Amino acid sequence: MAHFVILDSTANLVESFDVESEARSALELIVRQDPDAADEYALLTYDDAGHPIGEALIGSELGIHV
Repeated sequence: MAHFVILDSTANLVESFDVESEARSALELIVRQDPDAADEYALLTYDDAGHPIGEALIGSELGIHV
């Protein structure tokens, strides 16, 4: 099972999720609320052992323009 977390640019946990779509929606909401801070937030995926899986999704990579 994977775990999804949103971290800020100083690696502080913003929120964690068990469902990827919920995590992505939360990141999208953060970016929509403060587009200038899009580079400050990232969605990361971890396995049960706490190891990162794949690449981080940076908020600015979502392509949201408000």
